[in-house]
Amino acid sequence: MSYNDKVAENKRVAEKCFNIKAYNAGVTRAYYAAFQHIKAYLIGRQFDYDLFLQKAKSPEKAYSHGTMQAAITNCLMAHGKKPADIYQMKVFGSLYAKRRRADYDPENIVEAELKTSLADLDTVLTVVS
Repeated sequence: MSYNDKVAENKRVAEKCFNIKAYNAGVTRAYYAAFQHIKAYLIGRQFDYDLFLQKAKSPEKAYSHGTMQAAITNCLMAHGKKPADIYQMKVFGSLYAKRRRADYDPENIVEAELKTSLADLDTVLTVVS
């Protein structure tokens, strides 16, 4: 299964989760759809993740959740994206924060948060193209 297939599958599941009121699971799937889309973009653009991590002096592994925001920002800039487009990618941090809450915190994600996550996913899919 390709990354694009995984992105589409996770997006469909997130949308289905909205319809069945499974908001925690939906937020998680929306995040992973965005993550996989970004990873596919970086790989497709032959982004040198190891060099990026060396320059950042980061102990993280390639494609770690903690480094993806900075990596995609660098890659988008290198491929001529406009600052306004890159600024929109702040939504990836929001997707990540909600995913962590959904997976690890006792409080539940609510409908409005999944709705926002689905919109944020669409932003990532549009900007990272």
